[in-house]
Amino acid sequence: MTSKKKIAGLAALSITALAFMMWLAGLLHFGKIAPGITALEAPPAQGKVLTVQETAIPQELQVLGAVISRSLAQVSSQVPGRVTRIWVEAGSRVQPGDPLVSLTGEEYQARVNQARGGLSQAQAHLAQVAANYRRYQFLLKEGAASPQEFEAVEARYKSAQAAQTQAQAQLQEAATLKGYTVVKAPGVAVVAERQVAVGDLAQPGQPLLSLYNPEELQIEGEVNDAYRQACKVGSPARVSVPAAKWQAQLTLAEIFPISQAGSRTFRVRTGMIRNHHGLVPGMFARLELPLGETRGLLIPQAAVLRVGQLSMVKAVVDGASQLRQVKLGRSLDHQVEVLAGLQPGEKILLPE
Repeated sequence: MTSKKKIAGLAALSITALAFMMWLAGLLHFGKIAPGITALEAPPAQGKVLTVQETAIPQELQVLGAVISRSLAQVSSQVPGRVTRIWVEAGSRVQPGDPLVSLTGEEYQARVNQARGGLSQAQAHLAQVAANYRRYQFLLKEGAASPQEFEAVEARYKSAQAAQTQAQAQLQEAATLKGYTVVKAPGVAVVAERQVAVGDLAQPGQPLLSLYNPEELQIEGEVNDAYRQACKVGSPARVSVPAAKWQAQLTLAEIFPISQAGSRTFRVRTGMIRNHHGLVPGMFARLELPLGETRGLLIPQAAVLRVGQLSMVKAVVDGASQLRQVKLGRSLDHQVEVLAGLQPGEKILLPE
C-alpha cells in the first residue's frame, strides 16, 4: 500500500513538472490572446468634407529690402563758429524755421553794429547833400547858379546816394551772416542724428545734424538680375515691415538700370509711404513682386493641424478620416499652398 502511494505521488509530481515546463515554453496559454495583428476600424469622418482641386496660384518673388528716406539730408553751417547750443535731440520733430543749432555770434553782431553805424552816417550825409541839391535846383532855374556849379552838387548827391546803397548792402550782408549763426530747419523733418556737441568748432560745410522727412519714406530692395524683365514701373508690390507690424500694397516707382557687380542685383523703389509714424529709415522690409501664375493646390489654413513639428490634415479615405502629413508652401490670405501629401480629387475634413 505504501509503495502504491509513492508511485502515485511521483506520477503527480512528474505531471506537475511537465505542465510547468510546457507553460514556460508557451504551449499553455490559460485564456491569453495569441500575439498577432488585428485590424482596427478607422473612426468615421465627421465634419465638412472638402474635395481638393488644382487652382491658379499667383507666383511672387520675395525680395529683402529696407525703409529709406529720399529726403535724408545733412544740415551744415554756412559760417565758422563754436557751438553754443543744440536745440533738438535725435527723434525730435521740427517745423520749418525751428532753431536747430546756435553758434557763437559776437563777431557777426559786431559787424552788424558797424554796418548799422555806417548806414546811419551815410543816411545823414545824404540828407545834407539832398537839401543842398534841391536848393541848387531852384538857383539854377532862377539863374543864380551856373550849370557847372549845379553839376558838381548833383555829382555829390549821386555819390551820397551810392554810399547809402552800399551801406544798406553791407548791413544786409552782416545781418545775413549773423542769421547764419542760428541753423534752422529747412522744412518739416525728424532729427535722425546729432553730429556735434556744445563746444565743438563748426566749419562751413561741416555736418551738424541729419534730418529726414517722415512723409517721404520709401521701400527699397535688391532684385536678382534674372528677374529684371518682370519688374516694371507701376507694377504692384506687396510690402511689409515686421518690426512695425505694417504691410501695404504699393507700386514700383523707380527701377535702377545699373546692376551691382558683386551681387548681380539691381535696386527697385516703391512709391511714397504716407502718414505712418511707426516707420523709420533703416528698418528691415520685405517686398513681394508678382511673377504671373502657376497651378497648384490650396486648402484652408483651418484644415491644417500641428502635431509637434509636423503639419497634418484629416484625409477622408473610404468614408473614414485619417491623419496625413503634408508639406506646405506659401500662405495666401486664409489659404495655404500644399506642396506634397495630397493629390487633386482627394478629400479632407474641415473643422465644424
